[in-house]
Parts: sequence; structure tokens; C-alpha cells
Amino acid sequence: MPAPDLSTRAVYALCISKTASTTKARLQALEEDVVNAADQFEAAASTADLHTLGSLKTNPSDEEDRTQLKKNYTQRLTSKDHPARDVYDKLKIEVSLCPLCAHRDVETLDHQLPKSQYPLLAVVPSNLVPACRSCNTLKSDAGPKGAHDQTLHPYFDDIGKEQWLYAQVHEVVPACVSFRVVPPPSWDSVLVARVRWHFQTFDLAELYGNQAGRAMTSLRYVLKRKAPSSIPGYLQDEAEGGADEDPNSWKAAMLQALAGNAWYINGGFALE
Repeated sequence: MPAPDLSTRAVYALCISKTASTTKARLQALEEDVVNAADQFEAAASTADLHTLGSLKTNPSDEEDRTQLKKNYTQRLTSKDHPARDVYDKLKIEVSLCPLCAHRDVETLDHQLPKSQYPLLAVVPSNLVPACRSCNTLKSDAGPKGAHDQTLHPYFDDIGKEQWLYAQVHEVVPACVSFRVVPPPSWDSVLVARVRWHFQTFDLAELYGNQAGRAMTSLRYVLKRKAPSSIPGYLQDEAEGGADEDPNSWKAAMLQALAGNAWYINGGFALE
């Protein structure tokens, strides 16, 4: 998704605009540090190197400075009575579905690098990602320790061009599917590790499996009412339609797996 067209300096100035004079002076003295940190963040995010920003964890060293920087988010940007709230709302409505799980509704903003560890990035727009509350909770205050455990950043990582999400049919009663990451051959080892880490961090296998279970219950009744000879074509059409819309949606992966499974097509779908 497009990165926010918002100036870090302008957002920061708005956040500190209504603070008491002594606090405001303290925060104004940190403005260049915040802007520089934002530049470092965006440069690192564009090359999947957020794990290299460890030096930002110790800046600023003063605990009161760190506290006030975090309050820019918790007591200013998110406050309904603060002028900076417009920025929060603008970021939240950029998409309706959480880009971290591609399933649940956006309810909040997630810090790509947590404000608890990186207070200079607390209100940097490119560090704030619209998210559902479940994904925000699952990620918690975790930050990357190395290149391989960086979750995907929706503003900087685009992996939607090639299929990487696949489902497997389990020939049990009732039928079910599970989901896994199968990386394209063109991906390097770091991207493969990051996508798998993202998949694990946000419990996407469980989320998608639960959704597929409900969808397959409805599909069972649809298929029972169709002539057996028409079922393979129907499932293939549904699978191709889903892949055209989004090859990495759980529904497209589920339909693709079902359409390619002879046991399911030849009556496995009806067993319950």
C-alpha cells in the first residue's frame, strides 16, 4: 500500500503544539533527532534493513525525553481532543482491511518498530501501519533482532505479484485444509524467512484455517445440489476467479487446493 504522504516534521509539530511550555521546549529540542530518525527508518525499510537501526533504541538517553516522545502517540496523536488526532484518523482509513493479515477490519495503528524501544519513531507516519487489534496484539512490542525476523512492512514490501500462499486438503471427515508458505524460486533466503516469520507472528495459518473451515461448510451444501459432473468445472472456475482477484488470499488458495483434489471432488466434500 502507498506510504503516507505526510511530513514527519509537520506531524511532530502538531503533536507537541498543545503541550505545556517546559515540555514543549524539551520536545522542540528533539525535533531534528525525530526527523533524522524518520529518514534512517525509511532508508532502512526500503532495503529490508530495519534490524540495523539498533542505535535508535538508545536515543535519546534521558528517560523523561523518552517518556514524552511516547506520549506524543499515547496522549496526543490518539487523543480525540487533540489537533493531531486528524493524522491518526487519516492513517487509519487508508485501507479497510488490515494489511498484516488481509482479513480483519482495521481498528488501530501498529508501530512497525515499537515505540517502547524506538521512542523517536513514535509518531513517524511511515512507522504507523493501519491494523486490526488482533494483529497489533500479536506483534506486541517485538522488534527485529536480525534480517530474518522482520515482519513485512505494508508500505515498503510488495509480495503480491507471485503466488506464495498455498493450501493442502486433508482427506478427513469433514474435509479441511491447512495453509503454508511456498516461496517462489525467485525469492532470496531473507525474503523467504521474513514471509515465514510474518506468517508465524500473526498466526495466519490458524486464522485462515478457521475461515476456510466455515467457508467449506457453506460450500458443502452448494456442491451437494450440483450434478456430480459439473463439480470439477465449478470449483475450477471459482479457483481461477479467486486467483485473478488475489492469488494470495486464503480463499483463492483454498479453492485452488479443493479444485485439484480428486478425493474431495469425487464425494469427499459431502462427508460430515
